[in-house]
Amino acid sequence: MSDIENGMRDMGRSARRIAEFLYSNTDEAALLSTAEVAQACHVHSSSVVRFAQTLGFSGYKQLQGVLKTQYKSNLERLETLQSSEPIETSGRRSSIFVLTDSGRSFNEALRTAALKFAETDNQITIEGDYVVSNEIEPKEFANKIEKASKKYDAIFLVARDHPLINDAVRKAVEHGAFVICLTTDLPASGRTCYVGSDQYASGSSAAWLVGKMAHNPQRSRVLLVYSVPFRCQQDREQGFRHILRTEFPHLILDERVSSNEDSLITHKSVSQYIEKNGPPAAIYNVSGANLGIGKALDEQNLLSDVVFIGHELNVNSKQLLRIGAMDVTIGHNMDAEISLAVDALRQAQSGKVPQNAIVESQIYTRYNIPEL
Repeated sequence: MSDIENGMRDMGRSARRIAEFLYSNTDEAALLSTAEVAQACHVHSSSVVRFAQTLGFSGYKQLQGVLKTQYKSNLERLETLQSSEPIETSGRRSSIFVLTDSGRSFNEALRTAALKFAETDNQITIEGDYVVSNEIEPKEFANKIEKASKKYDAIFLVARDHPLINDAVRKAVEHGAFVICLTTDLPASGRTCYVGSDQYASGSSAAWLVGKMAHNPQRSRVLLVYSVPFRCQQDREQGFRHILRTEFPHLILDERVSSNEDSLITHKSVSQYIEKNGPPAAIYNVSGANLGIGKALDEQNLLSDVVFIGHELNVNSKQLLRIGAMDVTIGHNMDAEISLAVDALRQAQSGKVPQNAIVESQIYTRYNIPEL
């Protein structure tokens, strides 16, 4: 699979999605047809065939033969592990370092979930560094990964998709640390596994809700708010664009503005957009800093006129839902994700290969906000 890994950076978007899927799911892909791979990657079947041809194969079937060989090798290795004595993990304490690159409200919610879980399990210790995205460069964040990998058994990681960060994760795994990605995946990094939502599906759900809720015939524009290049945000946007284009063609994704995970920047960007273009039919925020959007809509008296959908249920989004500034928040269960990540770590420590754990997204409105 080294040819796939080495060629990732030079590929187009569709080919890169296929490469990342095959690289991260070699065993599964060995048993899938061309159409099934295309469906999993949200591309056309012809794109899968062309991808195989760019690697020197006559088509996907020939590439699949290589995958099946790898699958057989992995299966034999797994059988060997299962037939040998399991590694004793009972009574063993595991040190975990939670390292995040996100917005303040997300960081605080994840920190709370991690510490809460640590109180219930005396076999682990959890420490962390919860970094605000706009306050750190990728090189510095990569250095934090390297340092943590030398001190802790595992890193629970939330990070942007950047070559320096991917390289740091790869080196950490090579040196024996387990790296489990939370919320946003880094499939090209060689991480141990991913625990979180299907972000493409979350973006698709957001588009479906926008299409059903935006009824003003005078408005057809949808404003998208994004920040730094997190994989989860890219997947959300792709899912959103796909459903908007195929099911609600009367709605147009008009423009993208950056939040930089900062409410002040988000407020300024959205306010300037409204002043220049008038109110959109809807705003979809794939990033953080929802407060800035809510403030901009409130100042323009648009709370009841513009559909606003965002992500992450936290103190800020709960307040926005309650006052009607936000219509829908797409959240996920951080408590469950921390628990699943610990389970994955213990599987890895016992010699098993942990699988990705996909947690269902949750839809919140002002009528079903959990109090705890």
